[in-house]
Amino acid sequence: MDDIHKEKKLLESQNYYRTVENGHGRLEIRECIISEEISWLHNKSAWKGLYGVGAIYCTIEKDSITSKQCHYFIYSGIGLNAEKMMKYKRNHWCIENNLHWVLDMAFREDESRARKDNSAENFNVIRQIAFNILKSETSFKGGITDKQFKCLLDSSYLDKIVSNWVCS
Repeated sequence: MDDIHKEKKLLESQNYYRTVENGHGRLEIRECIISEEISWLHNKSAWKGLYGVGAIYCTIEKDSITSKQCHYFIYSGIGLNAEKMMKYKRNHWCIENNLHWVLDMAFREDESRARKDNSAENFNVIRQIAFNILKSETSFKGGITDKQFKCLLDSSYLDKIVSNWVCS
């Protein structure tokens, strides 16, 4: 089978999925390709439950500038198709982006100058713990920065949050 027929067969299969989004002044094209054919993969037995491999190709055009990215991954889910995999990966990126945004906006993570040894990683873990503590506190209806500010102004509220976290 020649390359053109192989490509056509792939594009018509469940192993390929493509999205095109045009908004916010940019055009985004994403293509996901997965394969359960992994006999060629060396040391695959080291990955317990490994079922397949894949790639997502992203092309973004904005202001006549084109950028391209490729994300490779392995997966263990049986019966997945490229469309589901694309949705899973997009959801994962969304969660990561939202957490990073909160850590940057509420905790000014990007402004941190911690660089020595493991200090950057250690402070990141502390920020994530603080974020989870503040997020789990439900008696005050406000965002993370509102809760931080209330902790600064009201030591009894800070004590309440800390004691709820320590005692839970």
